[in-house]
Amino acid sequence: MEKENAQRVISDAEFVQLLKLVRSGDQEAMYRILQLFEEDIQKTSRYIRMSREDAVQSIVTDFIEELRQELKQFHRKVDNGYSLGYPYP
Repeated sequence: MEKENAQRVISDAEFVQLLKLVRSGDQEAMYRILQLFEEDIQKTSRYIRMSREDAVQSIVTDFIEELRQELKQFHRKVDNGYSLGYPYP
């Protein structure tokens, strides 16, 4: 179990790079991010009153939409001169 989880851990720099790729439309990068959160998605799906498959699909769909919205909002802020003091896509 620890070995499996250890493979899912990536550095902040790697995660930021994945976010940059997602922003540019890279589907493989989105898939990698979803893999990073797969265990959390599966656990959360247990508490949704629908079939597990439908719950997972709903969570994934919402996650993708939220990630895209957050990336858009962040870049609007950066384009308007805001800075968070760390590198971001």
